Amino acid sequence: MKPTDELVIREAVSRDIEGIIEVFKAVRLQDESWARSAVQRLLATPNYIMFVAELDGMIVGYIDYYVLPSIWEKWNEATINYLFIHKDYQRRGIGSKLLEEVVRQADKEGIVELHVATEKGNEQAIRLYKKHGFLKEHVLLERVREPVPQPSKNY
Repeated sequence: MKPTDELVIREAVSRDIEGIIEVFKAVRLQDESWARSAVQRLLATPNYIMFVAELDGMIVGYIDYYVLPSIWEKWNEATINYLFIHKDYQRRGIGSKLLEEVVRQADKEGIVELHVATEKGNEQAIRLYKKHGFLKEHVLLERVREPVPQPSKNY
């Protein structure tokens, strides 16, 4: 970023959907219609928070997280679901700024555990998360199957 560029990190609102979709498209988006609908539903979901990084009026990054009560502990936990930076704006510290905002909000909300997952081979993301204090490692296993078309549900 140039010194004249102004980066703004703020909570996402419905008018940001198209900008968020553009970030997804620049990274890797499989189904634009599905993503647009999903973002709309998530914006209306309690305890699901989204932030955008806006640079000179253009959305260039996105992060989201959700907060749930712990079954085992007497506190709430949060999980970062997605962190995307437009491919033309990567390696400029925008991911760090978005992550710092989530950490700041989680601390403000009294979140004790903040989780994040990434692909095992995504060294760039792993370095970013470790740089910001995500050090305790767990194993996240995934089961994948072929999707079966189903009527859409409004979760």
